[in-house]
Amino acid sequence: MSIEIDLSGSQVEVRLGGGDVALCLARTLRVPLASITGVRVEPTADARKELGWRIGGGYFPGLFATGWFTWRSRRGFRQWWRVYRGDRVLVIDTERRSPARLVMQVADPDGVASRLDAALRGRARP
Repeated sequence: MSIEIDLSGSQVEVRLGGGDVALCLARTLRVPLASITGVRVEPTADARKELGWRIGGGYFPGLFATGWFTWRSRRGFRQWWRVYRGDRVLVIDTERRSPARLVMQVADPDGVASRLDAALRGRARP
């Protein structure tokens, strides 16, 4: 199972491989950089508090959450998850309804968050 996050131009592209494609119900997700409102790394347990109903994908409590879920505190908004047994996850919030939030377990969440944050700061320049 693999995940790659690419910052190219004006979008963030999340590419999946192996079994993730089936479990997460996606091979590629693209989110315009302009629609991203925040990026952070947080404990998986904190992110899981907002995990709503599973729409499509896989879920087994304490083991994994993959695919599409509702957002407990934001009715009508969808989140996309790719989380297994990790302690910390990368969270990307957007102004879109779907995906309103991406929650991912990646090898270097702090590094990816720093790259995304730098891209967002660069976007704000005149």
